[in-house]
Amino acid sequence: MGFLNGFRSSRANSALQKALRVIEFLSPVVSLGLFASRVAKIVRLGQQATTTSNKAVLGILGAAVLYTLIAMILQFTVKHGGPKILRWLMMLLDILFIIAFIVVAVLTRPGGSSGSSGPCRTSKLAPVIPKNLNCNLPYGTFILSILSTFLHLITAAFHEVKDHRHNNQLKHDQEMNGQEIHQQHMRGHQAR
Repeated sequence: MGFLNGFRSSRANSALQKALRVIEFLSPVVSLGLFASRVAKIVRLGQQATTTSNKAVLGILGAAVLYTLIAMILQFTVKHGGPKILRWLMMLLDILFIIAFIVVAVLTRPGGSSGSSGPCRTSKLAPVIPKNLNCNLPYGTFILSILSTFLHLITAAFHEVKDHRHNNQLKHDQEMNGQEIHQQHMRGHQAR
């Protein structure tokens, strides 16, 4: 336990959290790029690609890019994670994005059903489209959504660790202040 307590208050912990936020930002950016290029390719070939699940995936990835950008900026600019309410809000949002990335993984899974973002069908009005074009989901989006799930889980745990460490530090400071006051009181009595 001594190592963990030392690590929690070290610069390495701060650097690790910053690195996690950068990776969290890059993951949905790359995923959004892969998925958007896939949708654009399908639209160019004449297949309707604006299914509800495609819109959901694009919306979740867009929201994730915005959130992780804001979280990354806060990680680099706010000292000690900011006030407790901000840390709890960030932890809540990380948990919500864990759920959101699980949804993205389900919607973009290889061999998904017709309700997924990769329906294996073509429009009757569409020109001839290579067989299973929409079934060939970008594995990058699927894999990065799973990676993002774990990254947000780790980050949410760090928020709790920070809060626990902060509470322990306050308790320790209060105990030290109480001992100092008691010692000063005793010195005052001894001086008389």
